[in-house]
Amino acid sequence: MAILIRVVGVVLAVSLLLTTGAARGADTNKHYSVRTFDNLESCVALNQAVISAKRDDDWRTLYGFSLYLMGYLTGINRLAFDTYDIGGRKNSKILMVWLQDYCIEHPTESFNSALHQLTIEIYPQRNTVGSEQP
Repeated sequence: MAILIRVVGVVLAVSLLLTTGAARGADTNKHYSVRTFDNLESCVALNQAVISAKRDDDWRTLYGFSLYLMGYLTGINRLAFDTYDIGGRKNSKILMVWLQDYCIEHPTESFNSALHQLTIEIYPQRNTVGSEQP
C-alpha cells in the first residue's frame, strides 16, 4: 500500500511538472538564460579542449568545462525534487567522458544541451538519500 501511494505521488508530481510553466524554470516563451563563458558554450569547444589537453598537455579549458559541469549538477542537486546527488555513483571524470562522447556524436549542439541530455541519462540512477543518512 505504501508503495502504491508513493507511485501515485510520483506520477502526480511528474504530471504537475510537465503541465506547469513555472516548473520548467523558463519565461512564458520557454526561453531561459544560459550563463557561461564564450569558450565553454558549445560541443565543438569541448571537443577542441579535449584535443588540446591531450596534444599540448594544457588542461585549463577542459578544467573550465569540468567546473561548469560540477556547478550545473550542484544546482540540480539543490533544486530537483527527491535528489541528493544527480550523479549517483558516477564521478566527475565518468560524467566528462560521457559528455565528450555525446559532443563527438553531436558537434553542433550547445554544451548546455549536452548537459541536459546527460541529466536525462543519469537521473534514474541518482542518489535520493545522502551518505550521512542510514
